[in-house]
Amino acid sequence: MSNQIFNFNSNPVRIEIFDNQPHFCLLDVCGIFEIQNSRRVQSQMLDPQGVRLAYTLAKDERQRRTAFINEPNLYRIIFRSEKPIAKEFQNWVFEEVLPQIRKTGQYAVQAEQLALPEPEPLISKSLTESEWLQFAGHWFALYNALDLLAELEQPLQAIGSRFAVTAYTHAREYANNLGLMKRILEPMLAEFEVDPIDEPFKFNALKTLREFKVKGLANGVKLSNQLPKPKPVKNYAAR
Repeated sequence: MSNQIFNFNSNPVRIEIFDNQPHFCLLDVCGIFEIQNSRRVQSQMLDPQGVRLAYTLAKDERQRRTAFINEPNLYRIIFRSEKPIAKEFQNWVFEEVLPQIRKTGQYAVQAEQLALPEPEPLISKSLTESEWLQFAGHWFALYNALDLLAELEQPLQAIGSRFAVTAYTHAREYANNLGLMKRILEPMLAEFEVDPIDEPFKFNALKTLREFKVKGLANGVKLSNQLPKPKPVKNYAAR
């Protein structure tokens, strides 16, 4: 696939898809963070297994091999930056670029540029109250997994574990899914009430689902205070 060009504050960011995963042009990312030596960043900060090379058109109109980095490597640069633009760039990646790539395979600046899909057929199916409450229980299990990941992220980051980025990104993904499923399940479960003594698990599941707060809804779910915020780690490369 030829690289796609996105725009962040008028700065082009090229993206290639390798193995169905987006990879970001290292030169473009370094340009946004005003990092002069991208090769030093690549050799000293990044996981080499998350770096791929692709031919891109340079300013002299010649094809040149350029480094593209996967999401974990991208987050290594973002999280180690102390620049104010880091949070803005992170939000742009999470809330605009990745949802569009995963949904359509390409980035669209304006939603109206996308062709409207055909309406999906409605399917009716009768379920018992117990079966509906099982959905709330599955939702609650995912919620508990999110809570665990949120607790683990900062200790993992404090010891320099590579799993800190994984915990953060999975927590973000789980939170998005929880918000989307809340929108679907809550109206379906609105009339159900559960006795906290007889069925404490279902009671807690239903109560937690109803109280779960989602911060803004657009193309996906935007969250603010439901996830741990990575602490910046001082590093020469992101200054």
